[in-house]
Amino acid sequence: MLEGVPYNVIAAKNGKEALEIISCTKLDLVILDLMMPDMTGFEVCMKIRERFSMVDLPVLIITAAIIGHDKYKAFHAGANDILQKPYHYSEFMARIQNLIMMKHTANQATRMEMAFLQSQIKPHFLYNVLNTIISLTHLDIEKAREVTEEFTNYLRMSFDFQNTSAISSFRHELSIINSYLSIEKTRFGNRLEVLFDIDEDIDFILPPLMIQPLVENAVLHGVSKKRGGGWIKLTAKKQSKNEYHIKVEDNGPGITSEKQIDLLSTDFDRSVGLKNINQRLKHFCGSELMISSTPDAGTSVSMLIHLAETTGSPKELKDTERT
Repeated sequence: MLEGVPYNVIAAKNGKEALEIISCTKLDLVILDLMMPDMTGFEVCMKIRERFSMVDLPVLIITAAIIGHDKYKAFHAGANDILQKPYHYSEFMARIQNLIMMKHTANQATRMEMAFLQSQIKPHFLYNVLNTIISLTHLDIEKAREVTEEFTNYLRMSFDFQNTSAISSFRHELSIINSYLSIEKTRFGNRLEVLFDIDEDIDFILPPLMIQPLVENAVLHGVSKKRGGGWIKLTAKKQSKNEYHIKVEDNGPGITSEKQIDLLSTDFDRSVGLKNINQRLKHFCGSELMISSTPDAGTSVSMLIHLAETTGSPKELKDTERT
């Protein structure tokens, strides 16, 4: 049935093999038979839910007989839908298309949320930058021009429609980070030290606005909260052919272990889109943000970007989008 539809289909002979495929492949949907050797569909579904939400990876369970208890167990295990055999092709395809449409709609909403968060230039930040530029016009007109140029670039990229697309590039993200940090460095002066440890010529694809909010968090809730200022550090390293490690650190006041549990919640006051970033990271490469913080010592937020073998380079991506 699946041969005639425009999907790439991967078949697994048992639950263990299915979980191995899920761990290293970006998927849009899992179709599980309830009765399988070694692991049941319930068990496989519960394992999937330990890593992916019902939106991140929908699961359709298929079974020969549906009784009330089976339905309860299927949905309790985290299934999005359940279909009884035998079934018509049209119903089967309708269930699949609905689940994939739901996933893609949710992902688009997540991307729009991040773009919206980024486009909400905080009035306090805006006023501070404008005041800085005005002050510099009386002291150093050339520096005022530099800050104005960086601010223009920051605003332009903050409202960039690329922020609503699924894929951007590290170099594109680094440009807005540099503009943001240049502005903040002018404002904070010697109270802000910026460190970079980035592999030369490194570039790779990733969802847009994954790193800049982390840098902004480090400045707003790290350095600016510390008497006398401090430093932030951005690290970007290529670990293997298709793996890249990103880390943002600061030596600010840090966060208590109790509050670290809430870091990825929507209402935590330190989070500038942390939950959103984590959701898109899970969808894009199946990994999650790694957060480490010690009171009075600082905070570190890192991510591992794992690209599939079929993923193109940023240049190839741009050429494809033009086509």
